[in-house]
Amino acid sequence: MKPSHLWSLFFCFAFNLVKSQGYRLPETLIPFRYEVDLVIPEAAFSAQSANFTGSVSIQFTANTTTSEINLHHRVYATSILLNDSAGGSISAANNTYNETTEILTIYLVEALVVASTYTLQIEYTAAFETSAMRGFYTSTYLDENNATAYLLTTQFQPTSARHAFPCFDEPQYKAVFAINLTYPSEYNALSNTESVSNDAFNSSHTKSVYKDTTTMSTYLIAFIISKFTCTTGDTIENGVDHRVCSRDEEKKDRAWAVEVGTPLLRTLESMTGIRYANYMPKMDQVAIPDFSAGAMENWGLVTYRETGLLFSEEHTSNVYKKSIALVIAHEFTHMWFGNLVTCKWWDYTFLNEGFARFYQYFASAVTQQLLDWELEKHFIVEQVHTALLADSTTGAQALTSTATTASQVSGKFSTISYNKGASIYRMIETNIMGSDNFIYGIRDYLTENQLTGTVPDDLWTSLAKFVPSVALPNNTGLSTVLENWVELSGHPVVTATKRGNDIILSQERFLLSGNDTTEYYVPITYTVSSDVTKFSNTTVKAWLVPGETLTLSNVLEDSSWIILNNRQSGFYRVNYDSSLWSAILAQLSSNHLVIDVLNRAQIVSDAYNYARAGRNGGYGTWNYTDAMLVLKYLENEVDYYPWYAAIIGNNHLLQRIGYDSEEGQKFTAWMLKLMQKVYSTVPFDTLDSSNQVYTMKQILILARVCRYGDADCISSAKRLFANYRQNGVSVPKNLRTVVYCNALRHSDDVQGDFDFLWQQYTQTKLSSEIMTIYSGLGCAENTTVLKWYLGQTINSTSGIRVQDFTSVWSYVYSSGKTGTLASLEYIEENYAALKDTYSNVGSLISGISNYIYDEEQLAKLSALSNITGLTLSHQTSVETALNSSANAITWAQLLKEDIVTYLDAEDAAAGVAMSRSSSCLLLFALLALLNRVF
Repeated sequence: MKPSHLWSLFFCFAFNLVKSQGYRLPETLIPFRYEVDLVIPEAAFSAQSANFTGSVSIQFTANTTTSEINLHHRVYATSILLNDSAGGSISAANNTYNETTEILTIYLVEALVVASTYTLQIEYTAAFETSAMRGFYTSTYLDENNATAYLLTTQFQPTSARHAFPCFDEPQYKAVFAINLTYPSEYNALSNTESVSNDAFNSSHTKSVYKDTTTMSTYLIAFIISKFTCTTGDTIENGVDHRVCSRDEEKKDRAWAVEVGTPLLRTLESMTGIRYANYMPKMDQVAIPDFSAGAMENWGLVTYRETGLLFSEEHTSNVYKKSIALVIAHEFTHMWFGNLVTCKWWDYTFLNEGFARFYQYFASAVTQQLLDWELEKHFIVEQVHTALLADSTTGAQALTSTATTASQVSGKFSTISYNKGASIYRMIETNIMGSDNFIYGIRDYLTENQLTGTVPDDLWTSLAKFVPSVALPNNTGLSTVLENWVELSGHPVVTATKRGNDIILSQERFLLSGNDTTEYYVPITYTVSSDVTKFSNTTVKAWLVPGETLTLSNVLEDSSWIILNNRQSGFYRVNYDSSLWSAILAQLSSNHLVIDVLNRAQIVSDAYNYARAGRNGGYGTWNYTDAMLVLKYLENEVDYYPWYAAIIGNNHLLQRIGYDSEEGQKFTAWMLKLMQKVYSTVPFDTLDSSNQVYTMKQILILARVCRYGDADCISSAKRLFANYRQNGVSVPKNLRTVVYCNALRHSDDVQGDFDFLWQQYTQTKLSSEIMTIYSGLGCAENTTVLKWYLGQTINSTSGIRVQDFTSVWSYVYSSGKTGTLASLEYIEENYAALKDTYSNVGSLISGISNYIYDEEQLAKLSALSNITGLTLSHQTSVETALNSSANAITWAQLLKEDIVTYLDAEDAAAGVAMSRSSSCLLLFALLALLNRVF
């Protein structure tokens, strides 16, 4: 390299630091190939801080005349060279670097020629991340000899590839990557593709050269240097291996991921019509001890938290077994949605994440190993319901919303992008297109846009080709129908009003507080009492369009009730007038099984949210008395999904009024009466881990029955824990969460039981068991014990990882009043040490405040204002938390009054009905006494 061609650019001296440049790169240059060469020193695998050296060669073309090169980096460049296609050098006049946007701008002395090829070569050094789990970072674990072992791994999504090499770090800038890694020879290295050579670089280091990748975005590049070992499963097809890798000590726990991975990938190949091997030569899945995200879809090298990939048949709950399968399906879906076809910018994150969330359920549901898991039903209560809730505030983001800064981009990875995105896709499939046409549209989208970046209109264009002509409103295209669902936030509540035998439908946006006039194109499906077979028909029957009402003429001619939104296939809530609600409640009371189980879950979820909104200045006039009228039917309900919805509603209600308040105790006692039938179907002593549906219900119901204070449940939990502590008999794996928590919560020897369980934690390396123990320890009813436990989160020798810090705190402060007070006291007493160790104390204060429900807790929160040395930002966090908590306490008084009103009326109605077993008579007596009009 000739000296005249070299720009000696030492960033801290030679660059002018500018502050005004935008966060986005100008669309003037198109990179098409990177060659990345990294050299890793031995010191990187030790407690010493270390840097790596690197070089990157970027080939690009100019699509417009420009004399600037703009790209991202967070490295320390030592030299930069720009050559044209003939090898001639091009000089720079000046260079600037924006520390905020992380954009380097090189000002050239001559303009680049449109369509010509150039090569930018940068040599640099950079530091490994040692605390933030992003970029190229260090992770540690204890090996089989309990010695600290080190590995290096990456997490580039969304904006951290620039930490490892200078690049055009936006998803639309796709290129081929050639990766070369030089590292200490006692380690092994993985990247997106297979290595073509692994040769000695010198006496201590090996150099691995990898096959060129397919064309891909920077955030999907990955490399891992470790002493991990791998287990090979069934090949995806001839020559395309599927492996699961981890620390060697956990090799026996790879079996489930090995078993289910290849079938899931083949299912997705069948659905998309595109072979995985067309683009990548292998699939490695790797469990990383320190990992900030749940998993990451790096093309050909998918990374996970250990809890997201490793399953012990002996010790890991079926909850994790399900989660592992779904997370694998999610990440594998990204091989097509996100990797092959990528959102052009993060404004459209739902094009990646919505499909991944959609197919993690619906591809899994048709995969052989998971056929009887009812995942298509789980989708409703786990995804649709959570999306509706997240979408119920005036501040909710739209699916398409502007993201510019790094924090805004991170904010796009949210319940809206994932859950709502998936729910909208399900509505399109089930209500508008049908499964076959939807698949045809998806295949067209993937084929027409492969290896490019897309915007929503690209998807709508492909889907529209296969929409049945009768499926949409007159003279309205698919993109118009979807515009408000995607470009605006929110969703509607559809209200059904009876007029003779007609049903009049209207809509308004559902909000927990406030109001908004947005309306939507709503696909209407319904079932009437005279033909309950129609619940399975989710094809749109009529459209409720913005600015109009819809009349379903003579629909009740031979029917007493109507249920809208079959199987909750549309993304909306449904309310009814008082006469229709009375008929629905009568049906639920006499024979709830006539109504589809998913619609029963919808009714329960809607009831809770109508009460929450009505009591908070939002939609409607419901209160919790009305909700409890609906919930009354649950005394005969034994299905998982309505109970899942009910328990989610209960959690919020009890969080606000407090389990130990007088009204909280009355409510949980009432709820236990309703749960006796479902509780009897999942006894402690009947275990069947081979039956996933049964086991999920057992875990759900036992956890709540014990939490609501059932003496038999608590006794069973304490008995199993005592047998574990005294006789070494392990608690059955699917009961551990219930047993550990309730044994600690109701312990007769809190310190002894806590110490025993902590000792079990120190003796296991299985991540799922560690998390189960963490949650159990958080249930201890002793402030001193809990404060010691919280102290371990900032004790570097405790083994609690940074990624688990917030989980441990949450387990404590969400466990009850004792945990909330302990958390606030710990912050007050240890603020300086906590602040120095954890950077986001403000988020802890905010999280704790969500569980404050009485004046004692409020006073303890207020005391944080007097901490010596409290930072201004943390003072603001305390003031904000005080205001929200005080408002919540005031609001909770209304909820308490509703509960007392209902329970008093139920007692009076029971006397009128002469017998609680006369459920229909009791219902009508309640309605009369409460004189409720929904």
